[in-house]
Amino acid sequence: MNEDSLQKEILDSLISAGYSVLPIGTAKSGSWTKNCFDIAARKQFLLMIKVNPNIDIIASNLVEELKLISYFFEGTPLIIGKETRTTTPLRDDVVYERKGIPAVNITTFKRLIFNNQIFTISQKGGFYVKVNGDKIRSLRVEKGYSLQEVASQIGVSRKAVYLFEKIDQIKEENVIQLEELFKESFKFPIDLFNWEIKQKEVPIPQEETEFQLEIKEDFEDLGCDIKWVKKAPFDGITSPIEEITPKPEDTCFMTGLSLIPGKRMNERLKLISDLSKMFHKLSMFIIDDDKFHPIDNVLIIQKQILEKMDDIKDLYTALKRVRRIFY
Repeated sequence: MNEDSLQKEILDSLISAGYSVLPIGTAKSGSWTKNCFDIAARKQFLLMIKVNPNIDIIASNLVEELKLISYFFEGTPLIIGKETRTTTPLRDDVVYERKGIPAVNITTFKRLIFNNQIFTISQKGGFYVKVNGDKIRSLRVEKGYSLQEVASQIGVSRKAVYLFEKIDQIKEENVIQLEELFKESFKFPIDLFNWEIKQKEVPIPQEETEFQLEIKEDFEDLGCDIKWVKKAPFDGITSPIEEITPKPEDTCFMTGLSLIPGKRMNERLKLISDLSKMFHKLSMFIIDDDKFHPIDNVLIIQKQILEKMDDIKDLYTALKRVRRIFY
């Protein structure tokens, strides 16, 4: 299965599960092929999916930008693939982790979006399951087993059983042994759709163009910060330096830049509008001189008008005048 056919199967599965979907591009289209995510989808949660047959062969800058965008837009990043660097196929019903992002195969993904629970995660040293250690200890005591008796029955050390009751994640084979012994389940499912992105300030070193430097200074004067991205349909994520806005969709927004008008810029503007609807965030598109037709969810603004604004409240007032449509 190549990348395009894998992406098609993912899209078909999402639609069948009742998701709104937005494909960003395909290998054949030649458009946005080097994005940090290939599909955005929303139902109860926002998913930002990177399709890559080998989950280990993804450029670090793509992963870091996906983490950054997922953090600010409150989405779940996900890699869907088929194999690891050693061409070992990904196991069904297992979540892998790559640079802080979960990764699964297509079978596991389908089960997840149709509300099946997944319990196993692949980490260094093997396959692990999150467990209820207090329940293990409670049942052991209830049945009158000592630590050593449990250890002897499942073939591990006394210290290992002691740790099973203290830590919240143990090897898959040990969980199976314990559940067979006690005839009870100790497992907690992996909450993939609330996967925590721990790092807000993801370093993405890159040279800034003269236009970007000017825009950054304009935003700083208004009390905003902008983080530039290279591997997305938009150019940056703008957020207030201080959290002052009342509505979640206004806390940060996509920002696109254009110096050159033309068909490609219109296509890009449409894609930013669609992403804005999917992300439940507003967006803006900064132009130098030329004019574009108004479009839902996107504030199209000339650079000289941005420069005349007094503070962040002026910017939010302009953003709120834009017609909002969210999926």
